[in-house]
Amino acid sequence: MRRTFSFPEDRSIIEMTEWVEAPRERAWTARYEPLYVAQWWMPLGYTNPIVEMDVVEGGRWRIVQSDPDGNQFTFYGTYLSVEPQVRTVSTVVSELFPDVTTHLTTEFSDIPNGTQIVSTYAFAEESERRGYLNLGGAERLAEGSTQYDRLLSKLAQGS
Repeated sequence: MRRTFSFPEDRSIIEMTEWVEAPRERAWTARYEPLYVAQWWMPLGYTNPIVEMDVVEGGRWRIVQSDPDGNQFTFYGTYLSVEPQVRTVSTVVSELFPDVTTHLTTEFSDIPNGTQIVSTYAFAEESERRGYLNLGGAERLAEGSTQYDRLLSKLAQGS
């Protein structure tokens, strides 16, 4: 797996591009099936005891994470647009910052030997993006991405 980040100075976005060695169908399923999301959508050392995802236009999602000390954090949002195995647009809200809504666009495309996934996090204001980055947001995205790739490898092996 390869991964890059882009932080354009002229737009309040973070763009993460991943190249995974998995067919698009498997990449999509691992990205949105709650059983699989529980295994990768978190920083290292955390768990996801609750994962609810209704991946349809207007559907809602919610993930409750537990850190190693047992503290819990809830993230939630709504799917604004869903084109299965192609693209989703959703909102992302953290209970810690309920007034900050990020829009996440995730796009899947076929590449030789796998799938390219481009995730674009759009913030309403530059101060929100800076705050997210200052709190280690890019590092947490990278940790989740690494765990996602590990899950895809396990799925490819049939385990």
